[in-house]
Amino acid sequence: MNAHIKTLLIALLLICQPAFSAPEQVYLFRHSEKQTGENQFLTAQGQARAEHLVSLVNTYPNITLFSSNYNRTLNTAAPLAAYYNIKVITYDAADLMTLKKQLLAQNGVVVVIGHSNTTPQLASLLSNQAIESMDESQYGHYYLVSKLENNSYEVKTLTMGF
Repeated sequence: MNAHIKTLLIALLLICQPAFSAPEQVYLFRHSEKQTGENQFLTAQGQARAEHLVSLVNTYPNITLFSSNYNRTLNTAAPLAAYYNIKVITYDAADLMTLKKQLLAQNGVVVVIGHSNTTPQLASLLSNQAIESMDESQYGHYYLVSKLENNSYEVKTLTMGF
């Protein structure tokens, strides 16, 4: 094969690679139980739940981890970040369309730690399905958004065994 053609093909593959990116699964968790006050930290129960999240995804060799930039979400993400020895990518909870674009540019398994109001909205944005709102007192449910063969996504609402 001509060296110029080979170089051109490699360049085209690199340019087009983002078009082929898309996560196989996206786990959407709401932050764990929080203390009262502004920019709250987790309660003891919340910390225990955050540690439990590791058992829900630890079958994957690696993940990409996103969290909004609040104490309660970062504290919820911390055990996963420690388990996988990765950095948490922070996002603006008020800009879910940008987050959607960031998520769809990933590969493999992605975990997002959000809020009771943003987590169902993000599930809906990723799947183009109507998702019921999440009650402010609900900490035990999460969403698993899975890629289908036609490259669309389906959402399952799951309950933590915790």
